[in-house]
Amino acid sequence: MRRAVLVEPEKIVIEEVERPKPGEGEVLIRVEVCGICGSDIHMFHGTHPFVKPPIVQGHEFSGVVEEIGPGVSRIEVGKRVTVEPSLICGRCYNCLRGRYNICNELRVLGAQADGAFAEYIAVPERTVYEVPENMSFEEGALVEPLSVAVHAVERSSLEVGNNVVILGAGPIGLLITQVARVGGADRIVVTDLYERRLELAREFGADITINAKREDPVEVIHEELGRDGVDIVFEAVGVEATINQAIEMVRKGAEIVVVGVYGKSPQVKMGLIQDREIVVKGVLMYAWNYPTAIRLIGERRVDVMRLITHRYPLTELEEAYRLLDREKEKTLKVMIYPQLT
Repeated sequence: MRRAVLVEPEKIVIEEVERPKPGEGEVLIRVEVCGICGSDIHMFHGTHPFVKPPIVQGHEFSGVVEEIGPGVSRIEVGKRVTVEPSLICGRCYNCLRGRYNICNELRVLGAQADGAFAEYIAVPERTVYEVPENMSFEEGALVEPLSVAVHAVERSSLEVGNNVVILGAGPIGLLITQVARVGGADRIVVTDLYERRLELAREFGADITINAKREDPVEVIHEELGRDGVDIVFEAVGVEATINQAIEMVRKGAEIVVVGVYGKSPQVKMGLIQDREIVVKGVLMYAWNYPTAIRLIGERRVDVMRLITHRYPLTELEEAYRLLDREKEKTLKVMIYPQLT
């Protein structure tokens, strides 16, 4: 089978290797589609804080069960599935309390273990979820990023009628916009540097959008909502400027949910966090959120398909990353198809 290996920053090699055999409790999946995530982009450039090449990337994917290993009882050959890419110990403090996404020994397919930029992948049965017939393989692959948004909103203190700001209208920010609307947010504000992304944010339910290249988000939000108008900020960029904007714009005693991955350690205005009793929550991936994400897509309450802007075969994965660098304003979710030649 073919797989794409990130052998060093910004260099991908297509390898021919033997197809894996599913071991005890494992399922072999024929990968139909796998999306490029923002964290994959960090890995490609060598700036991810926790992942270094060589690695087979790819963690948001769907496909068909090709073979099952000994001890598998829940999943059958031929089923259409998506996969939660978390590999956990099941024994540590947080695993035993259901917060396995912060397992002490957490590994992630496509990061600390080889992922789905390959024609086939063997995964633990525990991680596999069937997808309904009314969902496409592309929608199945996008269950993963939607689960990030669902987890972020569920971990927040969002209540019906809250005013919410989402900093960053990339795929995760746009999904949080939709999930926050489903969750009962009143006024939703979205900021970004690119107008096309802000147009989509409005289509997905944002009441106010701010182009941060043209306007100061803190000033605009205070003018539109007042100094006490923002209950929750979701920081979905991962840079120093946006986390400090979040600190400045949120009302005293309110909450910031940090979703973005930071390639560099920011200098944060800790004095304001202390003085204003601001609650800052980090969120990582998801825990028990896949069923909700599958349901939201299946019931058409969240639109993931409009995030897809480009499609490439596996052999052109490196070019897909180049496109993401060149055309930041025009690209959102780029999908890779390992079975295409």
